[in-house]
Amino acid sequence: MRIILVMVQTVDGKTTFWHEPEIHGWSSPEDQVHFHSLIMNHTLLVMGRKTYEGVKDKIRLSSHIRRIVLTQRPEDFTHSEVKGQLEFSDELPVDLVRRMEAHGYTSMMLVGGSEVNEAFLSAKLITDCYITIEPKFFGNGKSIFASTNIDISLRLIDMKRLNDQGTVLLRYTIEYEH
Repeated sequence: MRIILVMVQTVDGKTTFWHEPEIHGWSSPEDQVHFHSLIMNHTLLVMGRKTYEGVKDKIRLSSHIRRIVLTQRPEDFTHSEVKGQLEFSDELPVDLVRRMEAHGYTSMMLVGGSEVNEAFLSAKLITDCYITIEPKFFGNGKSIFASTNIDISLRLIDMKRLNDQGTVLLRYTIEYEH
């Protein structure tokens, strides 16, 4: 399965404005258009609980997009579940991928947060990355991955300037060391 990590970050590598989980207040309109076009071209999205809680009011459920939120306590969200559209799971990434492959999925969009991203990367499941760099410095905030001890090479596939301000979209494939 292709697992595509999609994230926006500042030049200094922050994916959140300090401790605010909401990205819509600081990411460019051009990145938001890019992100929503990716969503419309995917049928499977995975995110962590904190990311879900930061964006749940903006999610528009659709019968053609299955969203899975990884959480240690899925039972806390049974009231929010919509079968086939919004699910909550405590599966390990490799188990989730196997289950989704068994249901016929061939591609997954991974949209954060840092702990979920790291769990998929540590299991060597992420195959591609779309990283938008916004021309901002935040100093404090979260990073794409929770850990600081990562050493994985990427290969640049495409680079595109999104606006006059200098927002840049980078597309990579991941080259895990053997």
